[in-house]
Parts: sequence; C-alpha cells; structure tokens
Amino acid sequence: MASASGGRRWIIVGVLAGLVVAGGVAAIAARARHGDAPGAEAPATLEFLAGQVAVPAQRRLSYDLELPGTVQALSQAVVRSKLSAVLKQVDVREGDAVAAGQVLAEFDTAALRAQLAERQAGLASAQANLDQAQRTREANAQLVQRNFITQNAFDSADATFQAQRANVDAAAAQLAQVQLQLDDAVVRAPIGGLVARRYVQSGEKVGVDAQLLSIVSLAQLEVQAQAAVADVARVIPGTVADVQIEGLSGLHLRGRVDRINPSADPGSRSIDLYVSFANEHNLVRTGMFATVRLHLAADRETPTLPLAAIQSDAGQSVVWAIKDGRLARHVVSVGRRDQQAQLAEILGGLDADAQVLASRFDNLKDGAAARILAASTAPVATPAAAR
Repeated sequence: MASASGGRRWIIVGVLAGLVVAGGVAAIAARARHGDAPGAEAPATLEFLAGQVAVPAQRRLSYDLELPGTVQALSQAVVRSKLSAVLKQVDVREGDAVAAGQVLAEFDTAALRAQLAERQAGLASAQANLDQAQRTREANAQLVQRNFITQNAFDSADATFQAQRANVDAAAAQLAQVQLQLDDAVVRAPIGGLVARRYVQSGEKVGVDAQLLSIVSLAQLEVQAQAAVADVARVIPGTVADVQIEGLSGLHLRGRVDRINPSADPGSRSIDLYVSFANEHNLVRTGMFATVRLHLAADRETPTLPLAAIQSDAGQSVVWAIKDGRLARHVVSVGRRDQQAQLAEILGGLDADAQVLASRFDNLKDGAAARILAASTAPVATPAAAR
C-alpha cells in the first residue's frame, strides 16, 4: 500500500510540472505575438532640444521673381539710302566694328556731278540777270525822280528786278539740293557699334529709302521680360535685377528695371519689363534668351517655417511635428521660398501653434513617442543625426 501511494504522488507531481512548463511556453508565445520577446526593451522616447523645434511665425517674406525674356539693344540703327543710284563700294561687312561718322559706303556720283555743274551755271546766269535788272532799276529810280519817265515805267523795272532776284534764290536752292545729294552719296555711320547685317553689294542700284546696313551697339543692352499683372504691381523702375543669359552660365550680370510698359499684351495678358545692363566685354549679343531675377518683398505677412524643416517625400512637402507626446507627419502646402532668409511660406496643412522639427532627421516614424527638452537639458535618446 505504501508503495502504491508513493507512486500516485510522483504521478501527480509530474502532471503539475508539465502544466507549469506548458503555461510558461504559452506566456512566451503570447509575448512574442505582441512583440514583447524575452529580454526586449520598450521603444525609447525620442527627445529634442527646444532649439530643434520651430513654430510657424508670421513674417513678410522676400522672394525671387524669375521672368523670361529676350536681349535687345538699347541703341541700334538701320542705315537707309537717301539716293536712287548705283553703289560704288560698300566698305564694311557683318561683325565689323564702326565708329560714329565713319564712312560705310559710297554711291557713284558721275550723274550728280554733271547736275551740279548745270545748277552752278544756272545760278551764275540768274545772278547775271539780277545784276542787270538791278542796274536798270537804279537808273529808272533816278529818272522817275526827275520826271523823265513815268511811275509805271519804274514799277515795271522794279518788277523785273524782283523776278530776277527770285530766280537767283531758286537757282541757289537747286544747287544746294544737288550738293546735299552729293553729301548723301557718302554713307556714314549714325552710331558706333557692330555691323549686324549688310543688305546690299557693291555695284547694285538701290532706290531711295532702301536698307543698306544695320548697326547695333552692344555697350548697353536690355532684356525685354514678360511679367504677370499681379507681379508687376510690386515692381518699380530702378529695382535691381540679376540677369542670366542662356548658354553663358558663368556670367553674372547686374541690371535694373529701366521702364515698364503701360499696357498688357492682348494675347498673353502679360506686361513687358525692360531691364538694362552694361555689356562690358561684348559677350552678350542681341536675340539671346535671358532670365531676369528680381528680389521682391511680399505684400503681407504669412506663416513661415525654416526651409530645413520641410522635406520632400514622393513629390509632397512634409514636416514632422510633436503633438501629445507623439511624432506626427504632416503634408503641407508650401508657397514662396526666401532663399536668403532660409524660410518658406506655409499655405496649409499645419496648425498655427504646431511644434515642428526645424532640422531634418532620419528614421522618424509617425506615432513614435517624442518630447521636447529644455534648452539646458541634454537629450536621453535622440534619432539619427540631423542633416
């Protein structure tokens, strides 16, 4: 009996031991299902210094306004023919530098010289007739005083004198016209610059007002840029502008808004701005495409955040905020950016009192525990280093 009773006690102890082991395995499995593996520590709370956090602040941002445009010359001229004649020679070609007053071309003046001689002879004949009429008039003036001739006879001599004087004036005017044409036969540059285009060749007969040459001065250029009506309202003549020429990335030019067109373009509803700049080394040429950058101040205050607080994720602008002890990911709408002040305008997606991480951190997770420490307190656990 004693031996049978002892056997039953060992059986009961074995069963109890099995139940304890089974319960321990079940508890471990349950913790594994809930992510609490044996020995695992609870996730650390991310801690940030107060200097690493920013609140949207109302500021009047400056912003850069970029406008496309085309380079054109402030001083340019098309040289036209003032004669209908044959070009004897054309002395310049495209790209040649010319000075104001320099001879560019000459017309054949054989016909004009013959006409000049004819007009000179005509003037001399008219002058001789005038001299004769004057002598007759003076003699008749003495005779009429002595009553040797009638007043009508004197008046007739006086009329002849006046007619001859008019003939002299007409002949002199005709001679001056031919001399002017001879002067116009020598074509001179109206401005200094470079020959942009040559329209004629030597030996060619051209008519009056025909285009001969085009001259462009590259010393001072301007960009004709197109701006929206809303942007033009904040631009005034004299505003400083940076000019970037397409294809000349290493060239930095400084100009200013010289004038603003008073009317909008009927098609695009844009308004032309004219930004002038000095072209010291003649590197910029007319017709090049340019971008004008104007640094303007906003017309009102708006919520802003540091640019470093805004991250780009899948084409969206994202910021990380701390709310109720947790990290919260917010997709925000960003407006103008002030690169000089390193600030961006926040148009929406964020509360006015949100506490936003002002630097970029890696490995942040939405909903992770986080808190803000005082400026003098060192963080216990921080995310990966800010970049």
